[in-house]
Amino acid sequence: MPWLKEGDAAANHPIVLAAMEMDDADDRILNECFGWVNRCATQSAAYERDYVITVGTAKLMAGSIGRYHALVKAAKFCGYITDTEITVDGETRQAFKLVEDNDLFHMILKDERAWTNQRKKDQRNPKLTVPVRLRDGDACRYCGKTVSWSDRVSGRAGSYDHTRPGEEATPQTYVVCCKECNGRRSNDPESNWKTLAVPDEPLYGPQTVEFLAGHGVTVQPSYLRPAHQSAKSSTTTYAEDTPPVEEPEWASPGLDESTAPTGPSSDSADPRGTEATDHPASDQRRSPRSRPGQRSPGPSHVGTGRGGTGQVGTGAQHPHPPDRSHKPKARRRRPRNRGRN
Repeated sequence: MPWLKEGDAAANHPIVLAAMEMDDADDRILNECFGWVNRCATQSAAYERDYVITVGTAKLMAGSIGRYHALVKAAKFCGYITDTEITVDGETRQAFKLVEDNDLFHMILKDERAWTNQRKKDQRNPKLTVPVRLRDGDACRYCGKTVSWSDRVSGRAGSYDHTRPGEEATPQTYVVCCKECNGRRSNDPESNWKTLAVPDEPLYGPQTVEFLAGHGVTVQPSYLRPAHQSAKSSTTTYAEDTPPVEEPEWASPGLDESTAPTGPSSDSADPRGTEATDHPASDQRRSPRSRPGQRSPGPSHVGTGRGGTGQVGTGAQHPHPPDRSHKPKARRRRPRNRGRN
């Protein structure tokens, strides 16, 4: 679709600020002229006029004939527009040509938009892509490197290229190309970029084999390269000729590993010297860490409060009652210091 881009700093562009240099400039001319030209440029892009502004559009956007003459004068002084001529139905008419400055306004030209649509159409045409993939395989016809059709980011990503830019593709003028060569070549003429000879034995990766099979063409894969082997399994998965991403062997700690010291594990000895297996699993709890300024509660043998005999529990006797020979000393209450008035 047609589009118009405005530069991020267009409001402070030298062309815009030049409106204040006019001898008869007033407080509104800078913003009014900028807004008027912006609206005219939007109309030119929407109807694919290629930076041309018709007189009718300019008058309509000005709002009145009086403001139209004042804005045209200001726009020419600043450098927004210049006079030009267009031909409509064999008749020559007066018009304005908008300055082509990407920092101010930039629109896609009619031919550029048509060429973009043609490239997308050719990429979706199996009458082109199937014979091209069958002939070239997975090798770039410019540099010879193996491409990856599942890649969309790196320079090895698979794509197609027109050896005659601007023209509708044919199987003879359409080739497999890596993204790096495609971007560097852009729309340069073929004389600057010569294609390699058609391979005698094309390389077919798994994706190309599957792609061709989907269109009734059967070929055998020419290569398989292991992409990644999991550290937890000996199973190797295969992908196309794309270097695997380096990643750590283990992404997270194991079952009995920690990222920081957390005290003894659950199978360590009891702090009092008795084996941890002397008590049911429900009582194997670590005592909470003491905060600064607090006393440690010591070894924890407190009941659940439901069926134990601890400090809170009032239920049935525990099958292994705790040793009460070492009772914790009662904490001495400190008198409160109350402030005096």
